[in-house]
Amino acid sequence: MKDLVLIKLGGSVITDKKREFVVREENIVRLVKEIKEAKKKFNGRIIVGHGAGSFAHIPAYKYQTKKGLINKNSLLGMSITEDAARQLNMLVVKKFLDQKLPVFSFSPASFLISDAQVYKKAYLDPIKKALEVNVTPIVYGDVILDLKTGCTIFSTEKVLTILAKEMKDEYKIRMIYCTNTDGVYNERGKTIKKITSKNFGRLKNSILEAKGVDVTGGMLHKVEEALNLASKEGVETVIINGETLGQLKNLLLGKRVIGTVVGP
Repeated sequence: MKDLVLIKLGGSVITDKKREFVVREENIVRLVKEIKEAKKKFNGRIIVGHGAGSFAHIPAYKYQTKKGLINKNSLLGMSITEDAARQLNMLVVKKFLDQKLPVFSFSPASFLISDAQVYKKAYLDPIKKALEVNVTPIVYGDVILDLKTGCTIFSTEKVLTILAKEMKDEYKIRMIYCTNTDGVYNERGKTIKKITSKNFGRLKNSILEAKGVDVTGGMLHKVEEALNLASKEGVETVIINGETLGQLKNLLLGKRVIGTVVGP
């Protein structure tokens, strides 16, 4: 069974979340180069997801897109939010292509649908085929069409979790979240080495809130998604600092890094 690593490039790492539509180009380029270097030795497959950062989070907050079609401005807001997410995705894809890495972008709205803001079903054959031919799929947090509310928003973590669950029978899966912290911090600002369902209740209140506008829940949401994946599918997630040189590359190659392991 081949290895499959799902990597989330956090919105706080690839954009300035306090300034609308501002990318942190140097971080994107460095992380892409680390993935390129790791792929020379890593024999598995990779899916990259990236956050919306200061692009889609701001219109999503303004129009309350996560709640669905709730007022006369919702349809336009849905479209503006989707367009903002896609603009950032195009910029990220371009950086991979600049490094001669074959990638293929998949809008989550094109392969996922929800019902009452809960994941309903997916059509993943194109993504599976991309992996088969060794093209790296790139996904992102996006507006999802919803059978009941018209639309909602799925975070990148949720999209990657769905992909992991749907592909667990075909691949041995690992998850990596690249954030702007050395993992998950406690109330003293120290990295929590491991979080499980057993100690999460005690640690929950000490997890620091995300900085900037984040309509999908910040660090707490990341941990909850990772715990859900760990408890139901046995998939481990490692949360690392994507702003620290070499962390992503080393983790992809199985080396020890500073961060938080979220596991069974």
